[in-house]
Amino acid sequence: MKNFSLSGYASKLVAIAVFSFVLFSCSKEDVPQPSNDKAELISFNLKSAENPGLEYELQAFRNGKLFYITVPDGIPLSGLKPHLLVSPGASIKINNIPVSGNFPVVDFTNVVNVDVTSGTGTTIKYKLLAKNGRTDFDRLMYSFMARYSIPGISFAVSKDEEIVYKSGTGFAIAETDEKTTPGHLFRLASISKQFTSLCIMKLYEAGKLQISDKVFGAGGILAEEFSDVTITPAAAKVTVRHLLEHTSGWKSDPDPMFTSSFKGQSLNQRIRYVLGSAQSEPGSAYSYFNMGFGILGRIIEKLSGKGYEEYLKEVMLEAGITDVHVGKDRAGRRPNEVVYYSQDGTNGYGNEMDVIAAAGGVIASSEQMLKLLFHIDGRDKVADIITPQTREMMLTPSEVYNRYALGWRANHSYFPNSNYHSGNLAGTAVMWVMGPGVNCVILCNSRSYISGFDDELFGLMRDLFNKAQSTNW
Repeated sequence: MKNFSLSGYASKLVAIAVFSFVLFSCSKEDVPQPSNDKAELISFNLKSAENPGLEYELQAFRNGKLFYITVPDGIPLSGLKPHLLVSPGASIKINNIPVSGNFPVVDFTNVVNVDVTSGTGTTIKYKLLAKNGRTDFDRLMYSFMARYSIPGISFAVSKDEEIVYKSGTGFAIAETDEKTTPGHLFRLASISKQFTSLCIMKLYEAGKLQISDKVFGAGGILAEEFSDVTITPAAAKVTVRHLLEHTSGWKSDPDPMFTSSFKGQSLNQRIRYVLGSAQSEPGSAYSYFNMGFGILGRIIEKLSGKGYEEYLKEVMLEAGITDVHVGKDRAGRRPNEVVYYSQDGTNGYGNEMDVIAAAGGVIASSEQMLKLLFHIDGRDKVADIITPQTREMMLTPSEVYNRYALGWRANHSYFPNSNYHSGNLAGTAVMWVMGPGVNCVILCNSRSYISGFDDELFGLMRDLFNKAQSTNW
């Protein structure tokens, strides 16, 4: 049996303790400490206990350095008490006023600016956008805007010829923090074609043309204007209907309306190019052809004796619509028009709006667009500005392609028994649907070139359309 030495054991314990102390002391400086150099605004909400009239807590939707929040109607934006969660150790300024302790009551009528400064002095700026409305509808737009970098969206919904919800989200003009509203004007791109179709229908009802009328060559509506052009047998067969249905036999390859090599050319010059281009048998197949609507714009001018925009405004006035125009460049932007934000190096102001007017140059607001639909939807509450027979003709799909009528698309599985159209330009993405009971409009002041964007816009409209139908207004 070995001898046990108490003094030796104690010496060992002391040595271990000293070693542990030295090890801990030496390694303490090497252990990472909590960082205080972050300046993140993690979340923004409105607590019901701190905001009179608010029945439940509202959580803002985050989009990078932007936060969107929808406050129920009836609760003033001018006196809301926010709750902001920031990085540990960071300080906050709201509209350049330091915040310490409890958060103050803030006026959210305009954009609220928040500066978050880390413990090491780094400052990151955030913007809070509050609006009144319905969160369930607005959040559809918030998600889409965040995913595709859309500064602002205007949208509106009607049911049984009454606008049940209209809203603007995000920025109409980002540089000045101007919030989007349902009254802001947006470029409509190819939705302009439905306005052109309506003008043609009005000329038809006035006895100025037949949908079966020839356009070029002997007896054609534009025979005199292009008498110096050799008209091929195929071109001589093109009718107004062919142009409206995209069955003229011409293809947008290249597209004289939007291809940059045609920039600077007049509409007549582009039509002359079309008349000399390859063409299949008119009426035999569908091929989306922007220039067809440019030609229809020229027909409108010829038969009305007025400029396209002037005649368009006359037709709109019959429906009580006074704020529809042909767009201009940025210098010609109207006071209530949004700014268009292009992506991927495209030019949101590269199109010659006067030239593309009838095919893609009209501007309007979501609110006014819904009011127009009330006058052409065939329902009884609001008087239509075209007859039921004309409306049926306008919305009947062509014999060779059952997805397109006279300027309107049809028969999409997302929108049963409805007509619709979308449109896009650099800096613009839009869509509307005219249903049997529900109408919807979505207008964006940018468009993404991420694969699948156009499909997602259709999906967004589907979700809005379905929600509008299922909501008990």
